[in-house]
Amino acid sequence: MNTNEMLKDLEKIVGPNNVLKDKCDLLTYSRDRYPPLVFPQFLKMPLAVVCPATTHEVIKIVLAANKHLIPLVPRGGGTNFSGSAIPIENSVIVDLTKMNKIVNIDEDALYIKVQAGMTIKDLEETLNKKGFTFPHDPGSFPSATVGGSISTNAFGWRSGKYGYLKHLVLGLQVVLPTGTMIETRSMPKSSTGLDVNSLFIGTEGTLGIITEATLRIFPMPEKRIILFYAFPNFEEALRALIIIKKRGLYPTTQLVVDEAGIEEFVKKGEIGKAYKGGLILAYEGLKEEVEVQKMETVKILKTKKCIDLGEDAAQNFWELRHKMYSIMNKEGTYDNIDTAVPLNKTVEFYKYLKRWAKKYKIKSLGISSWMLPENISIDLVFNASSDISIKEYLKARDEAVIKALELGGTSSYCIGIGVRYGHLMKKEHGAAFDIMRAVKKTLDPNNIMNPGKMGL
Repeated sequence: MNTNEMLKDLEKIVGPNNVLKDKCDLLTYSRDRYPPLVFPQFLKMPLAVVCPATTHEVIKIVLAANKHLIPLVPRGGGTNFSGSAIPIENSVIVDLTKMNKIVNIDEDALYIKVQAGMTIKDLEETLNKKGFTFPHDPGSFPSATVGGSISTNAFGWRSGKYGYLKHLVLGLQVVLPTGTMIETRSMPKSSTGLDVNSLFIGTEGTLGIITEATLRIFPMPEKRIILFYAFPNFEEALRALIIIKKRGLYPTTQLVVDEAGIEEFVKKGEIGKAYKGGLILAYEGLKEEVEVQKMETVKILKTKKCIDLGEDAAQNFWELRHKMYSIMNKEGTYDNIDTAVPLNKTVEFYKYLKRWAKKYKIKSLGISSWMLPENISIDLVFNASSDISIKEYLKARDEAVIKALELGGTSSYCIGIGVRYGHLMKKEHGAAFDIMRAVKKTLDPNNIMNPGKMGL
């Protein structure tokens, strides 16, 4: 490992101004939004940060890393909560945010090709001007990048209608850990072997650096409506959602919340204490289509013990959801357990999380099921005055995630693994995890691409 020679090579590739070595810069890149990293003892400084502007430069960077055996950590906006983009010792961060251009838009074929460093916000605003939308709508909308979102198989607020991020990706350009560049064909469907795109969607940069992506786009919806109903409890709200879906209705957005979730969007005292669960639904599309879906949904909800919280509460939800990323830490260090369990275990796990938070005196900001009924997510907060230390908290968090696995669920529904649950990957995947390790070893023989993430 020759760090000085590596730095010289990087400066030749991208120029000295695009290789960051000052301590203040390195400190900025030593963390993403992974909560334990607010505690300085957990931080590891990178050797340097390199900022390429082209795929050709990325190829040269990867070849240099192999030559000097220096690990690389691909990074977009650094918005994730799992530590996917944090450095290990003597590693180089590859900041892709200068690769933020649109390569091509085909309005008839309904796709757009963009560089990986473009933010979702900039992409959406560009498309909106042309009458289109890219319906990946995460909480980190202003800062998350295309490449980072794909690398974590992220999840957005409009997935109910348009699908998860993997459904929106048609093709990828990727620089492999050996420096080879591949580009998959941007076809919606193929029967010619392995789905190579899937090797890189959700693998957090451990198998290569995504440099460009071809994405599905859709016409801007003509109308959007949002409904917000209060129920006696979480279970009844969840049951109503299941009935709505069994009717053949698929809301763009669907969210079941507990009493904390209601209080987040409705002013205290506006509804009685009898309502401790809520259901939020959004429909969008053609005006007539939306009206029919609303009519059928309201028809179902009128048969339930629930009340309509009205337009103001519904719009308040929509606005706050799109500001959530900037207000997450207002009460302390924000964290989230984003598990999912089989649908017939959802209520059981919801009740478990209620007991779990009380047992460990962890402040819950609310338990919710969003976008699919199988998802059970708890928002948490801890700080210097918490009754539990950070080490105790992480141990307790593992306990909750292991419970989800025991119920047949998954440790992460939308945020990714990063450094959070790598030690639980074998427990979740069994022998399938050995296949993941074999793929990693084959594609990355020198183990230079984001090593240590996802347990790989």
